[in-house]
Amino acid sequence: MRDLQALLERHEAFWKREEVDQPLVRLLPREWEPVRFDNMDVRPDMLDVERLTPTIGERNIGKRLVQGDLLHTVPAFTRIPWMEAIIGCGIHAGAENAMWPEPALGPDYEGMDEIVPADDNPWLEKLLALTRALVEINDGSYVVTHTLMRGPSDMLSALLGDERMGLAFYDDPDRVETCLARAAEAFIKVANAQFEVIPLFHGGRTAWVYGLWGRGSVVRFQSDSSSQLSPEMYAERILPHDLKIMQAFDKTLIDLHSAGTLHIREKLMETEELDGISVTLDRYANAPTVEDLLPIFAEILEAKSLLIFGEMTAAEADLLCAELPARGLAIGGHITDKLLWERPV
Repeated sequence: MRDLQALLERHEAFWKREEVDQPLVRLLPREWEPVRFDNMDVRPDMLDVERLTPTIGERNIGKRLVQGDLLHTVPAFTRIPWMEAIIGCGIHAGAENAMWPEPALGPDYEGMDEIVPADDNPWLEKLLALTRALVEINDGSYVVTHTLMRGPSDMLSALLGDERMGLAFYDDPDRVETCLARAAEAFIKVANAQFEVIPLFHGGRTAWVYGLWGRGSVVRFQSDSSSQLSPEMYAERILPHDLKIMQAFDKTLIDLHSAGTLHIREKLMETEELDGISVTLDRYANAPTVEDLLPIFAEILEAKSLLIFGEMTAAEADLLCAELPARGLAIGGHITDKLLWERPV
């Protein structure tokens, strides 16, 4: 217990961006999904609670609550785009277990009134049932956390489709504003509904699968669809709604993609209410390399706590630890060339 308390103090130091000797690091093998849905429309009644929860023990490598410097956290089945489903989008599973939402709003924005879910929303009920099951079977080797939750811009894109969303900012600005406001309200309601089910862990919570702990309420969200927007347009149209989420919880972490949304980082670095930024490493051929990203990571660390997340080689993990300041830094890597549990040396 004393060692765990010392680790949680290091997590607090991460959020406070205090000077430390080394960053928080966890290096794991690649993740895998225990249940597949391929080439079908997915409904909430297809998600069997008993089928999805027993595999948790199988995925729990070594039955370790602490993995490296981070915690083993388990959310409800993250393959589902939960927020999009809850706000009314149909969900389709394609090949290789990919899932995507289908636009839900009609030509005159029919369906806009249902964006904030009712308490008996079938998708919300299923999410809470899965979360409750994880709590009930927990043997103490993991911490239950909130599921993957996309932010207002992503929900707007899901409701309208990417092309229509881009036009709607100019053609229907008032209705877009209403949709974004309701999307933020829906996010807050769904997060809090999960927190009512998930017990506190040492007086705090964790940010999704990142394994980062903080006192009070902690959420991670994203704004992937802001890749279509300039930093100025993001700040004007999306950030006010992201800000509502930041203000609703004790600690918030927003995820950016290294090849998609890093261009909005300066607006976020200037946002006092945001506690940290995570950057997911995109690894396709023309994405920036870890070496390319080092100056940007250092820039973010000047203003915010930073988690670097995704697939990397052991050498890349070593490079991040060697070249970046430890203050406010965490690295959650899926190592592609060898299995490591502890900090790289």
